[in-house]
Amino acid sequence: MTYIEKGSSREIVLVEYYNILFYLIFRVGLDEYKKNILIDRISRGEKMRMKDIYGWCQIHRVPVSMKFVYRKDFPIKANLWNLYSYYRFLLEKIGNIFNY
Repeated sequence: MTYIEKGSSREIVLVEYYNILFYLIFRVGLDEYKKNILIDRISRGEKMRMKDIYGWCQIHRVPVSMKFVYRKDFPIKANLWNLYSYYRFLLEKIGNIFNY
């Protein structure tokens, strides 16, 4: 987890999950408790998958943006599998929106 930016009203935290970058946007002063809980969970080594991170953000109403990044330190098969998993997750997320 890496700290990126702290503006006057928001703080962006980067969570890296294999090839996926999660940009979590916390409101300064209002979401400190939520941010600390998530950081503690990750620091303790709790296993969190892509769905878990995204679901946590949805439940706690933390805006999140995701991005796939090709990693040269991963084999091509791993990059392709992670890209497939990422797109499958996005399609499931879109499907869930239309099912409501």
